[in-house]
Amino acid sequence: MRALTRCLLAFVFVCISGVATADPAQGQGIRLSGYLESLNEQGNHIIYSSDLVTDELRVPEDTPPISTRADLVALLQPFGLTVQDGPSDSLLVVRLEPNATTTATPVETPQQEPLAEIVVTSSLRRLEYSGPGNYSYLDRDLATRVPAAAEEAVRLPNRLPGLANGGISARSYIRGGESNETLFLLDGLRLYEPFHLKDFQAVATTVNSNAISGMDFYAGAFPARYGDRMSGVIEMYLRQPEKDMQTELALSFFNASLLSLGNFGSAGQGDWLVAARRGNLDLIVDLVDPDIGSPDYRDFVGHVGYEFGPRTDLSFNFLLSVDELQINDLDRGEQATARYDNQVVWLNWRAQWTDMLRSETVFSFTDIDNSRNGTVDMPGIVIGALDDQRDFRALAFKQDWTFVPSSKWLLGFGVDAKHLDGRYDFESSKLIAPPFDGILQNTPIEAYDIYLLSDGAQYATYAELRWRITDRFTVDIGYRWDYQSYTTAADDAQSSPRISVLYEPGDRTSLRLGWGQYSQAQEVSELQVSDGNDEYFPAQRAEHIVANLKHTFVSGIDLDVSLFRKSFRATRPRYENAFDQLSVVPEIQFDRMMVDADTAESRGAEILLSHGSGMDSVFWWVGYTWSKVEDSFPDGERVRSWDQTHAAKLGASWRWGHWNFSTAGEIHTGWPKTELIPEVRTNPDGSQDLVLSTTALNSRRHSEFSSLDVRVSRDFDLGRGELMVFLDVTNLFNRENPCCTEYSLAYDDDGNASLQSRTSHWLPLVPSLGFVWTF
Repeated sequence: MRALTRCLLAFVFVCISGVATADPAQGQGIRLSGYLESLNEQGNHIIYSSDLVTDELRVPEDTPPISTRADLVALLQPFGLTVQDGPSDSLLVVRLEPNATTTATPVETPQQEPLAEIVVTSSLRRLEYSGPGNYSYLDRDLATRVPAAAEEAVRLPNRLPGLANGGISARSYIRGGESNETLFLLDGLRLYEPFHLKDFQAVATTVNSNAISGMDFYAGAFPARYGDRMSGVIEMYLRQPEKDMQTELALSFFNASLLSLGNFGSAGQGDWLVAARRGNLDLIVDLVDPDIGSPDYRDFVGHVGYEFGPRTDLSFNFLLSVDELQINDLDRGEQATARYDNQVVWLNWRAQWTDMLRSETVFSFTDIDNSRNGTVDMPGIVIGALDDQRDFRALAFKQDWTFVPSSKWLLGFGVDAKHLDGRYDFESSKLIAPPFDGILQNTPIEAYDIYLLSDGAQYATYAELRWRITDRFTVDIGYRWDYQSYTTAADDAQSSPRISVLYEPGDRTSLRLGWGQYSQAQEVSELQVSDGNDEYFPAQRAEHIVANLKHTFVSGIDLDVSLFRKSFRATRPRYENAFDQLSVVPEIQFDRMMVDADTAESRGAEILLSHGSGMDSVFWWVGYTWSKVEDSFPDGERVRSWDQTHAAKLGASWRWGHWNFSTAGEIHTGWPKTELIPEVRTNPDGSQDLVLSTTALNSRRHSEFSSLDVRVSRDFDLGRGELMVFLDVTNLFNRENPCCTEYSLAYDDDGNASLQSRTSHWLPLVPSLGFVWTF
């Protein structure tokens, strides 16, 4: 096995070996919390606390459907629980008082669900778990039982139509947008650099999935409260304790994790969570090939919250991550070292001022220090080195208000203010040998020495008005304004109007239409100094148009159809490697190029059929996407490097007693590629010269991509706690999915050079074995 193959295998072996496992059964039956969530998904509004509805509470798997309030009361009574009328026509699960009697009212839930619970946005996929939410204790939600690579919950949306991902990176391309166009939020906090090893395929997020209770994922036309990113939103939520104290220990080929959470105070007013994770990537590399290097990452999450009365909740939170990397690719002549330190602290204050008015306020401080060094030495092709030092700090205040005067009106508004500063100290040099200096945008010698300080502010404000015109028709109108003071661009202020409409012609059918303007400013931390840019580009702009139809057939099969168009009216230059996207030091390789399109457009259609949910013993799904994403240049259109015209995704899961079996797969059109074209010219003296040219950008394609992942897990009841053991296999059939082309030179006895090429692939078959103990 060549060193590059060993490097790739070792580096990504840990990175994408899936560890998405089902929650161990705690006795027979299904969780009561999961059953209540399924009722809410059917249009009901049942409010409950995890302190009362704990994961130990189970109902039989053959529990018949609930059709009246009396049925719900009867279901809850054996657990010492009942329901009472809650706010906004909801039902509130409460403790059953001794000698209390219940009334069998023949009404299950209100015919009108509360306005605040209606989701008008056209592309929301809710992946919220009703119980423990890590890679091993995610509750019985659909996403819980779907294989997710790299023990990363944020990879779960990749199983949905419309997302493109090669399998190594935790970043994804949402409906044709770039991978940096996704907004990441954790309990309302903006995460600026949410990935470990961010310059080396970003193999994992800095948020330990063990600490996440769930997340909301938006693929387009999202509300005005979300801003400054153009393509998608992933909003994650920290777990809440289910008992006075709970501890989890997890160990796999890829991670070692410890999590503890619980309640404190005389009435349980306080709660806390601490989670620590260490990536085992360096240990695996040491076993496979110690000469490759030592990639290492760690992260820590902490939370302490307290309820000051029934209407006020205050919490202190922190997120820390440390990455240290040394990697050597001897076949490619590349070496790199890096260290990344990411520290975030924030206060979150939630207040319920009246029954109609509530607010959420977040104060935060982010401190990021990045250091990276690298060299490349490919004789006859390129020699280079870089030294990249950069720091970034953000002091932020964000406040969101929600006013619900009745079941027909909702008003949301908020402000966001940040002070930002950054420091860049970058040096690089690159010497490209002929004939490689005559292709793409190359010059024989390229050198940069950039030192600068950035300082400024960002401000934003928004307002949303939601109006239920009739029981079947709801409209949401929003407006957002963003401003940046640190740029020199003429459009340092952006306006973004948005509108969404929900129409429900029947109980089983809903139609959503969404339109909006979206902008994305270049962050202080995103200056492209490693490619020679020392000024910020104007904000990018995009227009979303989305139509979505959902229908549930009598058989229980759900149909979800979406049509979308995303028009990029202003784009900033991006930098890519034309042939090999897996380079360790991409900026100083010979195939580095700038893609400077005038505009771009992504359009497509998605269809998803599914049956069942995460709480069912068996569920399945199958989806298909047709899409096209193109950049527009003066001489025509060219597809982007992550375009995949046809893509199909499918999966299924089966729970049998203490066993769980699941599989998920996909197949799509091969990735676009650009190729080198060699030509040997003979000179009059008989000597030969190698002349190179390239095909048009992304005019050719690799063969189709396909992969099938499987997972098997078994739960064991122990004297102290529970144990879950799992086996995951990524790319079960060891499919060779091409991703890149590596070029090198070979010489004959006369010293004449010829071009050699080799195709490298995405992940081979990768097994993963681990266990989780909870007590």
